[in-house]
Amino acid sequence: MLDWLANTWNEAKQFFYDLVLSIQAIFKDIFMWIFENILDLSLLAINGLDSFFAGLDVAQHINALPPEVSYYASALGLSQAMGMIILAITIRILLQLIPFVRLGS
Repeated sequence: MLDWLANTWNEAKQFFYDLVLSIQAIFKDIFMWIFENILDLSLLAINGLDSFFAGLDVAQHINALPPEVSYYASALGLSQAMGMIILAITIRILLQLIPFVRLGS
């Protein structure tokens, strides 16, 4: 009699444990489905914004500069300086994301 009760108790315990794991998996799948749909919508919005930035071709404006300006810009190292400035701004933004490293800025 006690073996039957112990066996039934263990089966019920296993059933409820499996039920909890199944409900957890369902909630995780629902969250992933919602998150994937949000990412799909954001991708659709970004692809829609592509037409707004089509006229901002920087290379077109740089190629329109006179050769003298291009020569002096390359002689002064403008491309290297712009690379350093962009890298410094990127590092500063990344450091702002780390807590307790704001250093007054």
